Amino acid sequence: MGSIAGFLAGLLGIGGGAVLVPGLYYMYTHFGFSEAAMHTAVGTSLLTILLTGTASARSHHKLGAVDIPMLQKFIPGIVGGVIIGSILALYLSAGALKASFAVLQISFALYMLIRGNKISIYPTMPSQPWFSIIAAINAALAALMGVGGGVQNVIYMTICNVPLARAIGTASALGPVIAVLGAIGFMIIGQSSNATLPYSTGFVHWPAFFCIILTSVVTAPIGAKLTHQLPTKKLKNFFTAFIFIISIKMIYEVLFK
Repeated sequence: MGSIAGFLAGLLGIGGGAVLVPGLYYMYTHFGFSEAAMHTAVGTSLLTILLTGTASARSHHKLGAVDIPMLQKFIPGIVGGVIIGSILALYLSAGALKASFAVLQISFALYMLIRGNKISIYPTMPSQPWFSIIAAINAALAALMGVGGGVQNVIYMTICNVPLARAIGTASALGPVIAVLGAIGFMIIGQSSNATLPYSTGFVHWPAFFCIILTSVVTAPIGAKLTHQLPTKKLKNFFTAFIFIISIKMIYEVLFK
C-alpha cells in the first residue's frame, strides 16, 4: 500500500491519501477496530503525506515543475483551512467522514470527465482575497479526508489555465504543509477519544505510519519522473479513472454496508 501511494503521489501530485485512507480503513475494520477506523485512517494518512509529499515535491522541483511564487500565495489560506477542517473532524462521525471523502472525490472526478480536454475556465489564477479563500476551502476538505489536497488543488489550478504537469508539481509541494498541520490536529482531537488504536498518539497509528513511509519515499520519485514523460491526455485520464475507482467503492460501502 505504501509503495502504491508513493508512486501515485509522484505521478499525480495527490499525496497518496486517496489510496491510504480507504486502504487503512479496510485494514483497521478487518482487525476489529471499527469505531476508530476512519478517524485513524485519516490522521495516519496525513502524517505519511508529510514524507511522501516531500519526496514527490522534491522530484518535481528538480524537474522545474513547482511554481514557487504561486506556492507562497497558497500558504495563508492553507493554514486557516487545515485548522477549520481539523475542528470539523472532531464533530463528524466515522460514517459522515467516510461519506464526505467519497462524495467529494467523485465530484472532482466527474468534473474532469465532463470537461474533457477543456478543463480551464479562467485565463489566470484569481486575485486576493479569492485566492486564499479557495485555498482555505481546499485545505479544509483535505484535512477532513486525510489527503494532501492534490486533487482539489490540481483541478483548481488547471481550471485557471495552469498546465497540468505544473499544477501537479505545485500541488505536490502543498501536500506536506497540509499534512503536518492536519496530522497535529488529529493527534490532538484523538486524545479525547476512548477508541484509539494501540501504539497510537491520538488518531495517528505509528506502526502503519512507519511501514508506509519505508516504501512510499522510494517510489514517489519514480512516479514524479513518469509525470513528465506521459502525454497530458493519458495523464488526465489516469488521474480521473483512479479517483472514480476509489470513490465508487467507498460510496458503495456507505450505502450498502
